[in-house]
Amino acid sequence: MNARIPTPSRLATALAMALLLIACNKTDEVAETEAPVAEPPTAPPPTPTLAIKPAEGAVDATDEAVAATKDQIKAAAAASREKWRGKTFEEFEATVYKEPGEDGKYIIDGDIAIPDRKLLQEYFKDIQNGLNGTAGGKLIVNQIGGERPPGMPTAIAVNLVNGRPDIWNSAGKKQLKYCVSTTFGARHASVVADMAAATQPWEEAANVDFLYVPAENGNCKASNQNVVFDVRPVDVGGEYLARAFFPNDQRAARNVLIDESSFQLAPDEELTLVGILRHELGHALGWRHEHTRPESGTCFEDSQFQPLTSYDRFSVMHYPHCNGGGDWSLQLTGSDKAGAACIYGKGSNNTENLSQCLFQMPDVATGSVATENFPTETLALSQMKQYGPFDVKPGSLVEVHMSGAGSSAGDPDLYVDFSRPPELSRWICRPFLSHANEICDLQLPLNRRKVYVMVRGYTAANYQLSIKYVRP
Repeated sequence: MNARIPTPSRLATALAMALLLIACNKTDEVAETEAPVAEPPTAPPPTPTLAIKPAEGAVDATDEAVAATKDQIKAAAAASREKWRGKTFEEFEATVYKEPGEDGKYIIDGDIAIPDRKLLQEYFKDIQNGLNGTAGGKLIVNQIGGERPPGMPTAIAVNLVNGRPDIWNSAGKKQLKYCVSTTFGARHASVVADMAAATQPWEEAANVDFLYVPAENGNCKASNQNVVFDVRPVDVGGEYLARAFFPNDQRAARNVLIDESSFQLAPDEELTLVGILRHELGHALGWRHEHTRPESGTCFEDSQFQPLTSYDRFSVMHYPHCNGGGDWSLQLTGSDKAGAACIYGKGSNNTENLSQCLFQMPDVATGSVATENFPTETLALSQMKQYGPFDVKPGSLVEVHMSGAGSSAGDPDLYVDFSRPPELSRWICRPFLSHANEICDLQLPLNRRKVYVMVRGYTAANYQLSIKYVRP
């Protein structure tokens, strides 16, 4: 596949990342419900350039503008549901781009990265049923029973999974190990340098450690369990310049993929691979796009975020052409640094005032560790088996690992909750993959003292289960 520089209409997609790509770049589908559509030009457009500047006439974040934004999001949701009413999943799947390779994600309209076909089917079903709603074709995940940590307000910008912040726990944030694949060839040394340059400002802002592990470069792939994530080249023909992941993603989905087009950027432009990686690593820490907030007035995504600081048009997570105020150099602002420290604590060089913090992650509680093993478990189709509850020390880590047993493992699904036995529609962690290998590594909230585990047979299954926790 020939590499090419993406056009301005695809640049937002090029910078996008799993579940968080912008709505404003898909003018053929979203603009009808979000903004007037300009008449098509009568002559061919000029040669594309990556010199996209900040938008003119940014929308002020007045109460009226925010209310209008919410109305537009509802209209976009209704239009998206209507588009797929009465259609089959196979028809929908045929429109979805899938990344190359065994671990390739499904990219929905260039806007959503979904790691498994089973999750894609669920996404499609939710669109048709209107259970969650969408904004510009983007999934708004249900918050059924989702509980917030103590002291967290209803309204932080971090990603939410079933109502809870999608962030690294206090132990994981210091062990963000990564490799850089040798398949970059002659570009390998420059990618290593660019990753180092991109991780540095986040480490200076927040108490996180990105740890480069050169020894794993020769086996730098999604199956490598010796690193938290892998950095690899892909050639997706400009579908994106790069994409990353969220903390909640399973290991196979935790990768930073850099498209060939990222190496074709004009040398005199503001946009560089370092800037792209700064943005993508923000997602890897759990940050949403800043322009998904109604204050941006455009480029809406969904409601699965909570503001950490006041709205910031200049944020490294805000695309300039979505009513942003910055350029494509994608630098961290003071608000970015403050927000990162609100969650992870201050880094090595952060002088921001953190009085604005709405939530701070507690340190990991330690103590006597217990492990419960269930080595030979079986389930019939649709059968559900509960484990626990287990008495656990508040604020401590809980590690629930499930893997296949025997030659016919089947497809069991793992569910974990903190306050009651999990249900199919209510859980804190549910990987929902098409195989038996699933993991939920969590930090118990300070106001919870028990862990409940359930496994359900998506198909008949044979599996083993390990539950590791700290005794109260």
